[in-house]
Amino acid sequence: MIHETARYSDRLVYCQFILFFADGILLKELNRLLRFNGYFVYSAPPAYRKDKDYPVIWDKLMNLTTAMCWRLIARQVQTAIWIKENNQSCLLHNVEKKHINLCDAVDDSKPSWNIQLKNCVLVRNSKTDSYKLLPTHERHSVFSENLNMIGLSTFFCTSERS
Repeated sequence: MIHETARYSDRLVYCQFILFFADGILLKELNRLLRFNGYFVYSAPPAYRKDKDYPVIWDKLMNLTTAMCWRLIARQVQTAIWIKENNQSCLLHNVEKKHINLCDAVDDSKPSWNIQLKNCVLVRNSKTDSYKLLPTHERHSVFSENLNMIGLSTFFCTSERS
């Protein structure tokens, strides 16, 4: 199943380094980028080593991924795999329990690149979510309204321009 999603960078993130500094801000950024039902594949010493500070790092990683409502689906040899499920009630529960910070509401019409990292997570909802993509087979042939929101028109996205 994972090989099917490996084609889409927003559906699979692979990491070989320790993500834990500044309260896990890099992992929270991955949470922002990774789509629902996407996979996070982690292959680094904390996933398998029991010496040095690795168990402490693993515990922090597990606590944060659990707080973000990711589910650990595999851990073998030196690799661990989580799935980011669409579980907003879990996320809101963890915010309420102060296991994780919720970001202020954002304007999804603004571009999401070249912005400061934030030490919080977003709650997305399916009714107002511009983050939701068209089905894969339509992405190559249908103009996305999200592109309009950032100032790109169909003129720049068609092969018919001269």
